[in-house]
Amino acid sequence: MRSYLRLLRYLAPYRGQLIAAIACMVLYATMSGASLGVVGPFMRVLFEPSRAVQSAAPGAPATSAAAATPTAPGAPAVGAVSPQPGATLAPSVVAPPVPATADDRMAGWPKWLRAFAARWLLDAEPRVALGRLCVFVLIVLLLKNLSDYLQSYLMVAVEQAAIRDLRGELFAHLHALPLSFFNASRTGMLVSRITSDMEYLRASLAAGISNLIKDSLTLIVCLAWVFIAAWKLALVSMLVLPPVALALVAIGRKMRKRSSTAQDRMADVTSILQETIVGARIVKAFGMESHESRRFGAANDGFFRAFVRLRRVSAAARPVSEYAVVLVAVAMLWYGGQEIFVRHSLAPQQFFVFVTALLSTISPLKSLSEVNTNVQQGIAAAQRVFELLDTPPTIMDAPGARVLTGLAEGVRFEAVDFAYPGGDPVLREVSFEVKRGQVVALVGSSGAGKSTAMDLLARFHDPTGGHIRWDGQDLRGLTVASLRGQMGMVTQETILFHDTVRSNIAYGRPEASEADICDAARAAFAHEWIERLPLGYDTIVGERGARLSGGERQRLSIARALLRNPPLLLLDEATSALDTESERMVQAALERLMKNRTVLVIAHRLSTVQHADAIVVLEHGRVAAVGSHAELLERDGLYRRLHELQFSA
Repeated sequence: MRSYLRLLRYLAPYRGQLIAAIACMVLYATMSGASLGVVGPFMRVLFEPSRAVQSAAPGAPATSAAAATPTAPGAPAVGAVSPQPGATLAPSVVAPPVPATADDRMAGWPKWLRAFAARWLLDAEPRVALGRLCVFVLIVLLLKNLSDYLQSYLMVAVEQAAIRDLRGELFAHLHALPLSFFNASRTGMLVSRITSDMEYLRASLAAGISNLIKDSLTLIVCLAWVFIAAWKLALVSMLVLPPVALALVAIGRKMRKRSSTAQDRMADVTSILQETIVGARIVKAFGMESHESRRFGAANDGFFRAFVRLRRVSAAARPVSEYAVVLVAVAMLWYGGQEIFVRHSLAPQQFFVFVTALLSTISPLKSLSEVNTNVQQGIAAAQRVFELLDTPPTIMDAPGARVLTGLAEGVRFEAVDFAYPGGDPVLREVSFEVKRGQVVALVGSSGAGKSTAMDLLARFHDPTGGHIRWDGQDLRGLTVASLRGQMGMVTQETILFHDTVRSNIAYGRPEASEADICDAARAAFAHEWIERLPLGYDTIVGERGARLSGGERQRLSIARALLRNPPLLLLDEATSALDTESERMVQAALERLMKNRTVLVIAHRLSTVQHADAIVVLEHGRVAAVGSHAELLERDGLYRRLHELQFSA
């Protein structure tokens, strides 16, 4: 329940609209009660003669005051139909089992309603009274439906705004988490948290606020009329509420557990769907369509079974509450009949009001039973969402962190160690330096730790030992945003967005001018083929750049990094997807830009780093050698063996 209370805090910024919505709910419940209050007067106007009619009837006294004048002792009152003891009723006359006077019949009504009825109904002709009642009903129902519309409109705005804020906060928090979190998490699970779980939370808020308040107030008003009309019958009918409440609580407990299971199964479906769509090329290349269909079918069937079990429980809530009310209504019909026809202790119109009010409780009771279902599902979703939201980011600005404004001296690794949580060390005692204006290359076999060293420099992770210094200051003493603002990165896996060529190049500098974008494209030798695209720079590249070749995607990625014009450029296999001609053009562009930029480059293809100022050779997470291309070839080490393997042909 704490998770749900925490969810309600997101409504605080919209308390004004929430209060207005609650006011509309109160008005709705009040008008519902007023509409029930009209039932009794309608019955009287339609089926009983008013005082005015009695006074005007042939043989009756001329005025209502005369009708009220006592007769001789022992004589029946005017308008009374009960016989004197020992008298014989005519065959066509039936003694009514209720008190004779209208005032006595209204004894159970509220005082304000009795005064209203006496002034506007009892002393009026039937046609006038009926007209007044019709106008009153029209006004009441207009206010009731108008308030219902307004509260629905206001609550939709409030609940959607709260979910929007929570979804935005969760999205921002995800991007504050380290890369290790994403490496250990399934993409489908994260997508499910922001999509399907949020829908459960929205439904839970709608039920927990709108339905709970509105239907609870309506139920209270209906029950008030039940007690006003016949409190003895009402007390008997209340005996069924405790067992129904206990049944609904038990259903709610099962709902929360099964809802969580169903949401987990949906996360499995989303994960497989995302993986197979992204990896569609590999699935088709290896002919694994049938295998993936079976895998998706198993996950889909798991969700089907979990959801059916969930609905099996939730479907019981409404029938249980509804049938309980029906049982009470039938029992009260029988018992009320005894009170009217046998004991003569209840007026028919009172009983009619009682039954009408009791049956009016069915709708709010149904809705309230579904409130419990939706709230339990929302609690399960809230626990999952807040568990993710409470995952602490490990890469944060230290107190007093300094803002970087540039690179003056260089970057230095000092005995850096790193290991992923629960894993073996990836880097051990790694030390090297990248001076300002230098091109330094990291080479080595796969798994040697090259990409990890670059990730540490970008502070995607923090070292588990040693220090990385920027101009002599530990990276952990700098703000993350300013540090990464001094870098441009081209990753081994080219990431482009489903947007235009222009937007992808300007991703790091959205305010860049058209001339700057074109200059960056020219520097990456991409301008000419971009101009040949159907819409030039306005061409959509497709999801992950699917409409471009591998070399084109890589050159767009390089142009994006060049446009940012950072002091430090990180190239992780930046030329791996380029043909020989494109590779030479990119290398030439990089060489032209070296004067004002420091470059750290990773490459398996040693031809791309032959002109680097220094080459750092990593082997099994350690620095095996440092030197220029020529110096390393003279040594009998890993670099020379890698060079011979690549150029032996």
